Amino acid sequence: MNTTLYRGAATALLLGLLSACTATKLETKAALPPPLIEKLPVRVGVYYSKEFREYVHKETRGTIDYEVNLGPAHVTNLDWLLGAMFREIVPVDDPARVASITPPLVMVLEPRFEEYSFLTPKDVAGEAFIVTIRYLLTVYDGSGARVDSFAFTGYGREKAHTLASKEPLAIATQRAMRDAGAKVAVELTDQESVRLLLHGVGSPLPPSPPQPPDSLQPPPAPFTPAQIPPTTNESSKQRWPVGQPAPKPQPPSTSAPAGELPPADKPPVEEPPSEKPPAGEPTPPPPAEEKPPSGS
Repeated sequence: MNTTLYRGAATALLLGLLSACTATKLETKAALPPPLIEKLPVRVGVYYSKEFREYVHKETRGTIDYEVNLGPAHVTNLDWLLGAMFREIVPVDDPARVASITPPLVMVLEPRFEEYSFLTPKDVAGEAFIVTIRYLLTVYDGSGARVDSFAFTGYGREKAHTLASKEPLAIATQRAMRDAGAKVAVELTDQESVRLLLHGVGSPLPPSPPQPPDSLQPPPAPFTPAQIPPTTNESSKQRWPVGQPAPKPQPPSTSAPAGELPPADKPPVEEPPSEKPPAGEPTPPPPAEEKPPSGS
């Protein structure tokens, strides 16, 4: 009787220990849709570090150990994606030692995992896995000098009913990879530092067009007649604004100066009658001047 009880207890304990060691291992698959972009005729180098190529995310949630192998699928995806963006992709062993490569490279890209995280159906108010992937893409120029770095984040979601289910987590991870890859394809070549490298010295691409200013100034207001220099009529010495017809000549004014009545309102001035001799009679001489008497 006691032996049977001990055996039952031991069996229950063993099953509990086994359930506590549940492991979920999954391999991510390389699956990206073809990007609808124009391939640029340049040579670009890519450097995958050992950490990136062999990256595995390990995490324990409650009684479940998660192990997600991310490195190999991301190398395959990025090779395919960059090959669709640029004419030639050249693997390099060291991004700082590429100056001797011929023909020269326009730039070198180095990806790195910044974040891989997920939420289980137990963590959110819904039966789904939600995955977040963030990459840091460092850019070097053709001589190996570091130029800039950019972060690209992807999100994925897939419904699930159990925490230990592999397929929903794998699908959510692949969707996050697709989202991040689409952002790399669309946004990378729009970055100012990358655009300068693509259109730099020795590049087969034409120079970048000038960018518009950050703030556009409003156009100047049209000239008003008062601001336009006048036009002079040489014959009359009259001046008027440009664009307006010349004024018609005005007849001379008959108005009297200020303070005087017009001629029609003045009383007539009577002139004394002039005495003219009758016709045929000689004109009498003018009267002689009287001289004062002399000395007497």
